[in-house]
Amino acid sequence: MLRALRIASLSLLFSATLAMTAQTIPASEAPKHVGEQATVCGIVANKHVASQSRGKPTFLDIDKSYPNQSLTVVVWESDIGSVGSLPKSGQICAIGRIDQYRGGAQIVLHTAASWYVPKPQSAPAQAPLSSNRTYINSDGQQVHSPAYSPAGVPAGATALCGDGTYSFSQHRSGTCSHHGGVAKWL
Repeated sequence: MLRALRIASLSLLFSATLAMTAQTIPASEAPKHVGEQATVCGIVANKHVASQSRGKPTFLDIDKSYPNQSLTVVVWESDIGSVGSLPKSGQICAIGRIDQYRGGAQIVLHTAASWYVPKPQSAPAQAPLSSNRTYINSDGQQVHSPAYSPAGVPAGATALCGDGTYSFSQHRSGTCSHHGGVAKWL
């Protein structure tokens, strides 16, 4: 019992150390970091259990867009008690080694310390974006062009595009047209 407690404590310490030293990347970038330790954050797109599969894994698809630009978080049935209850929606960050999975990337979770729900940021009001480009829409209004937001969903975003950028389009027609289509309306 004492040995198991020591192992669990060391595992939590190791996971916490990895979280502090590993880089944090958006889920859309995970396939570019296969083989690396990282904290990968994104929006839950789908959660399901493969009850007919051996080991009954739970799959959590993060920022599902193209098959090559997504992250799948996997929890095997034997680890469910150690990992805890994963969210069905919202933001999540997974910590671990990124492995290749069906053309995309995956992280397998073994403990509760290997994932967390990021706390909402109180400041700044606008999350930093990868670009400050704008365009004039069909109504003659200036609108921010689709951009990546490593800090989560930016204020005013209306859709998550297939390439992982956020759109600020005010009309559904043409939204994310040069960014892989709409992965999720916000």
